[in-house]
Amino acid sequence: MPIGVDDFKAIYERNLYYVDKSMFIKDILDDGAEVNLIARPRRFGKTLNLSMLRYFFEKTEEDRKSLFRNLDIWQQGERYQQEQGKYPVITLTMKSLKMNTWQNNYSRLCALLATEIERHSYLYEKGTLSSNDNYVINRILDRSADESEYGGSLELLSRLLHAYHGQKVIILVDEYDTLLNEAYIYGFYDKAANFLRILLGEAFKSNIHLRKGVMTGIFRVAKESIFSGLNNLKVSTIIQDEYKEYFGFTEPEVQKTLEDFGLTKQVGEVIKWYNGYRFGEERPLTIYNPWSIIQYADQRKLVSYWVNTSDNLIVRKLVTEGSGEIQQQVAALLKRQEIGPIRIDDTIVYRDVERSSETIWSFLLISGYLKTVNLERHTEGMLRGLFGMLTIPNEEVHDFFAEMLSSWFSDTVKGGSAIKLLQALTDGDIATFSGMLQETVLHAFSYHDVGDDRSESFYHAFVLGLLVYLDKEYEVVSNRESGYGRHDVMIVPRGNGEGRKGVILEFKRADKLQEESIDAALDAALRQIEEKQYEAVLRSRGIQNVIKLGVAFKGKQVKVKGGE
Repeated sequence: MPIGVDDFKAIYERNLYYVDKSMFIKDILDDGAEVNLIARPRRFGKTLNLSMLRYFFEKTEEDRKSLFRNLDIWQQGERYQQEQGKYPVITLTMKSLKMNTWQNNYSRLCALLATEIERHSYLYEKGTLSSNDNYVINRILDRSADESEYGGSLELLSRLLHAYHGQKVIILVDEYDTLLNEAYIYGFYDKAANFLRILLGEAFKSNIHLRKGVMTGIFRVAKESIFSGLNNLKVSTIIQDEYKEYFGFTEPEVQKTLEDFGLTKQVGEVIKWYNGYRFGEERPLTIYNPWSIIQYADQRKLVSYWVNTSDNLIVRKLVTEGSGEIQQQVAALLKRQEIGPIRIDDTIVYRDVERSSETIWSFLLISGYLKTVNLERHTEGMLRGLFGMLTIPNEEVHDFFAEMLSSWFSDTVKGGSAIKLLQALTDGDIATFSGMLQETVLHAFSYHDVGDDRSESFYHAFVLGLLVYLDKEYEVVSNRESGYGRHDVMIVPRGNGEGRKGVILEFKRADKLQEESIDAALDAALRQIEEKQYEAVLRSRGIQNVIKLGVAFKGKQVKVKGGE
């Protein structure tokens, strides 16, 4: 299996296992669009497919026909065979732009641009360039160029290649939005977006030297004006039907792979763990995560392969810092329920991701953490657009959400004493629980995290942590009907309870910071538990020992009080 190998030629030369996706070449050639932007989740084969395009199209002294003779594209006849090795190709991958400052990423990007120009050194080594072109090329190579010169480097290189070869250029840009993702997390978004607007705009907009352009990424970031005015751009996300079979494995491809590796009997478990993605709207196709399939075929263990915590900072940020409504829906997802219907928007606007729950769910869908159960497009009335029910696609991603929240909860509780805090809660040790909760809020979070506008999010995320940590022995229910009202959190022992206590928590935010205000909120919380008879569910399950807790908060100040 080609574990970590995303160079198409290396797979051929090392005789590694390959699932034939070469008809992607045919579809790119047949596509009337001059530039294609294809957005798919990470590790779904984007880099390998762009590498395949490069080796097919690139004009070199090396004969690369042997790479394709046994693939489907070669069986399409002379019309497509004659396209092999015909064009100069510019290739740029941005997947390494994951540093936490703009300057470091900019420096790295400039080095990548210089390296690509250096790869075509025959253009300038003979001294045939104009003095102006030679001046700019030298400044780029010795890292003294200014931002506008680096920004125009792809357009400049395409012009020089076109003149030299007499053929228009193919430009391939891999993971174009990696930089934007890091920029959003670390706070230099505008600088990154402004530079990409120049670099990609000049490469793809009104570039008379361009034959075809293909960009890949996780998201479609069209509304950010990076591609402003780029009317030759065609976008394909997991919602569109185009190219859906080329990124990820189809069901027949998975069955053939498992058969080739002697794993036919494991198909059912593999489906449960790695299946679940649906690409396309009108003709949805079931797609498997290719990274997980090849890892499983190699290691033969049903574990999580796709999730890498270093790539999931933004998901953790959205889930743990989002609104209470967001976190309630995450709780439903963890219980393998569907949420929705949700309006689906495959155009991601980074600066708006945290402002709208619909945007967050679209973000998680497009990036591969959720799947659509069904899609329905409304064309009339106020609710126009594409709507769908969403759920977690498989066991691997379910494990990710559970582990992420478990890790967040453990990191949040001061000193890593999450088990001790939960033990105090379920034992009814109010003093210990109250003290540890107060300590957590004081020491683990800034006021920004639990200020008036964010405090409820913190407590809802805290409840999600409870849900994950206690899941084996307790059912954690949030904001459900019980008795004559709605409780905030109920912790219900599973099975017959085995003598364990049930817990009811009612959260209240105090109107003022004064002690009497917080005490009044505590009393109101406990009074609500009694008046609404929240313990009815617990009593009906035969659980007689019930802990009733009021939790009042205001900013960083938290108090807990037990009821009778």
